[in-house]
Amino acid sequence: MRFLPLAMLAAVGVGAWWSGMLHLLAPSRLADEALTLHDAARRAPGVAVPAFVLVYAVLTGACLPVALMLSLLGGLVFGPWLGGAGVLLGATGGGLLTYAATRSAFAAALVARASRDPRLKRIVDGFGRNAFSYILALRLIPFFPFALVNIGSGLAAAPLRAFAAATLLGGVPTAFLYARLGAGLGETLASERSLLATVRSPDVVVPMAALAVLSLTPILLRRFRPRS
Repeated sequence: MRFLPLAMLAAVGVGAWWSGMLHLLAPSRLADEALTLHDAARRAPGVAVPAFVLVYAVLTGACLPVALMLSLLGGLVFGPWLGGAGVLLGATGGGLLTYAATRSAFAAALVARASRDPRLKRIVDGFGRNAFSYILALRLIPFFPFALVNIGSGLAAAPLRAFAAATLLGGVPTAFLYARLGAGLGETLASERSLLATVRSPDVVVPMAALAVLSLTPILLRRFRPRS
């Protein structure tokens, strides 16, 4: 039974690849369908938003490489604020799914091995003591692999409360910045600007600059942290 959550996520991943679902998230397809998706979501937001959150959680929980495109899609379809909230909830849900599946399947074996390996035990114990701050710092790095943090946290049996809180809090900046970027791309595509004008527009440049600054946050925190 402890491998059941992992098997279910693996089945989702295989099914998504086999069905061709991931091709729908290709940039060219999103550009072609942007207005259609936006109009459909505007007509039925009570259905569209929960469906987006669920799809985001399940696909990212299965560790499929779709987080970036889904984040941009959330902003493009729902706008920067509602889209950002949907991205944040979906990412947190997906993180919890991967964490739970990995912890259920492998954490017990890793912890048991750590009891026989002093070096591994120091790593696991240290991760457990500092789980919130460590996971939070990794979540604040925009381009750090999302799934890797989820898997590592599950393997090290990080406390669930610390993992969930750090994932939710640390996901706020990137969720809303990616959603803002997606909304900006949607606005510029709708205005039929050239690709060069789209890339240079403030709706695209500002979120990209903010993401670049955000990626430096963990480095700055370590540099200016008071030394004991």
